[in-house]
Amino acid sequence: MSREARVARLAVLAALLFLFVRAVILLAGGLPSRDWDYALATAPFLLAMLAFGWVLFRQRGAWRRPARLVEAGPGRRRVPATPAFGWFVAGQVLGGAGFLTSVGFALFWDPEAPPAMRYLVPAVMVLLVGTYLLLVARFVLAFRRGHPRVDLTPAGVEIREPLGRRTVPWEAMAPGTPLRQQSANTLQIRVIRPELVERRGLVLSPPRAPKVALGWLAVHPWFLADVLRFYVDQPAERAALGTPAGDERLRRALGVG
Repeated sequence: MSREARVARLAVLAALLFLFVRAVILLAGGLPSRDWDYALATAPFLLAMLAFGWVLFRQRGAWRRPARLVEAGPGRRRVPATPAFGWFVAGQVLGGAGFLTSVGFALFWDPEAPPAMRYLVPAVMVLLVGTYLLLVARFVLAFRRGHPRVDLTPAGVEIREPLGRRTVPWEAMAPGTPLRQQSANTLQIRVIRPELVERRGLVLSPPRAPKVALGWLAVHPWFLADVLRFYVDQPAERAALGTPAGDERLRRALGVG
């Protein structure tokens, strides 16, 4: 694990700790000092903005990302997520801590307020924030599992995303594809046998035209397209995928070091 990835992991752990502490303080009725309570309520939004700002900074230059796959065990090569995804998750957790503050204020609404304001508004806010926190929990779990990522195996391509997963066998893809695309955000895969595509979870793109989100992947967009096309067009090379000999032949075929 790189130093940047370790720092991103620590950022997520620190954000989770902040969320826990904030929830405990709210359940205890807040801090004795209103000034400190206000400062603690404002802090998560400011920290989240800093985290998202760092994400935007680190996500620049997609065309300068590495043209390589990493080892992920025998018969498997991987495109991992960028460390920026960890900072994105940390920002989401901090946002959840900030929204908890809103729920806390709603729960301790002015007792002289009309009943509709005193009970309905907190109930709606609890529902909305609870839904948001469930989504944040899913992002944290995805980060813990090393998602998003793309794994290449002799059988096909395994696409793991924060909210879903897909497996596309090599024989399901159209020969000569995917082509290099001008967008650095998504890679379009053309499928001629959609019945072979396996899907689980929340996946928006259809089986016949699955899209790979490239924003969080630590790989040059054209390199990934070239690798996939190589194995689609060279069935004899699939058995050697994930071996040193197969890696060497892939590098020679693509002209990369």
